[in-house]
Amino acid sequence: MKSGIQPSLINDPFGDPGLLAQLPLQKQALLFDLGDLSALSNGTLLKVSHVFISHTHIDHFIGFDRLLRTLFGREKTLTIFGPENIIQNVQGKLAGFTWNLVEQYSESLTIEVVEVRESGLLKGTFRAIEKFQLRDEKKESCADGQIVDNPVFSVQAAILEHRVPCLGFALQEKPRININKNKLQSMQAEPGPWLNKLKQSVAGNAAESTLITVPFIAAGNFRTKNISVSQLKSDLVEVVPGQKIGYVVDTVFNDRNRKKIVELVKSADVFFCESPFLADEEERGQARCHLTSRQAGTLAKEAGVKQLQVFHFSSRHKDRREQFYNEAQEAFQGDAAVTMTAAVTAAKNISARL
Repeated sequence: MKSGIQPSLINDPFGDPGLLAQLPLQKQALLFDLGDLSALSNGTLLKVSHVFISHTHIDHFIGFDRLLRTLFGREKTLTIFGPENIIQNVQGKLAGFTWNLVEQYSESLTIEVVEVRESGLLKGTFRAIEKFQLRDEKKESCADGQIVDNPVFSVQAAILEHRVPCLGFALQEKPRININKNKLQSMQAEPGPWLNKLKQSVAGNAAESTLITVPFIAAGNFRTKNISVSQLKSDLVEVVPGQKIGYVVDTVFNDRNRKKIVELVKSADVFFCESPFLADEEERGQARCHLTSRQAGTLAKEAGVKQLQVFHFSSRHKDRREQFYNEAQEAFQGDAAVTMTAAVTAAKNISARL
């Protein structure tokens, strides 16, 4: 069965940080940070509907121009979330170009920008047809850090510390409701709009006694029957739990951040966590407001995530790639990781001797 979300790092762990989350069933994509986007095709970028910016240091925001260039001239709405001042940052980017020919385009790009603040959300809109002038600024509340909630996925944000506010994100896929086609065929029911009604009823927790009219064709005869949601759910529906993806970059390891991160990525299927520094560089990490490999593993262990993927390694350590992974995994999995690392090393030594 096709996965609902396919997350992958955009670049090598030593390159600019960024995560691509593809939703193939919706032909949609999400981006977390806009660093170097040269590894992504225009076709992939055209699927992007939402962008989540941790902060606007150059290695997290330089790709804005590439994305804008790809989407400009298309009838599309792009929503960008970021920390306080992201509206001003986007406005500055857009102001760097001349837009005197926009009226020649029949389709117009709209960019909605949302600032995530301690006090709530601040939203503003830029439309190509209006030469990207800032319009419609408004404030909205934000409960429990949830900044997106739609039928397919939700996103929660936490404001972390990196000398400037830096957002961490958790992407939660909604449970997928599938119809077992073999069972549908065996009961001789005809596909139709009623299946969408069934899915909506299950997703909306409708009363199990709710009746749905199901069409049947048998031996050339057409008939309908009212069947309860409870029975149809039991006979036809398969509910696939959604994935949870955590993304945290550029933040300092302290009690305040630690608590926020653990709560944000708790029980994630995959946790993408920065690790610019090695375990013995804690002082350097503290001074630069970044995490070490061991600290990333510790956060993953405390949050009870299923898989940890560290990245955003310092280019000073290009010859120590495996050390980043090993230190993070040892802190994440404890003795099991140490045993596994030793076993892999032993296997490599044996292979070398052979």
